[in-house]
Amino acid sequence: MKRILLVGLVTVNAYANNDVLSVDPVMLQSGNFAFENDDKHYPKQSQFRIVHSVLMSSESGRRLAVVTIENKASGSRILQADHIMALFADGRRVHPQSFDEGIKLDDGERRSLTLSFGENEYPILAVYTSLDN
Repeated sequence: MKRILLVGLVTVNAYANNDVLSVDPVMLQSGNFAFENDDKHYPKQSQFRIVHSVLMSSESGRRLAVVTIENKASGSRILQADHIMALFADGRRVHPQSFDEGIKLDDGERRSLTLSFGENEYPILAVYTSLDN
């Protein structure tokens, strides 16, 4: 009886850890990937630039990125989900799941955000804006 209970607890514990986020390994060199973009998916033109990003994933396939984004415009701008895009290892390009509202950034302002890109079996290779291309 104890053995069955112990196995049940181990299984539940393993399942619970399936959703824990881990930081993905950092690429030492920036890569200009040359995946086909037949669908012409690009981030919306903006004056936002990604200063720094940390990619994270879970064993269940959740993909997130913590990005520090900067407004390079001379006035305040509203950051929206379609200004940012992630490139996955299968070549797909995906916008983050929508913000409830846009995020106002004053000129030169930097802000760090955690963005969700849903679930995918492939890891994120890069997160970028129209200025980062």
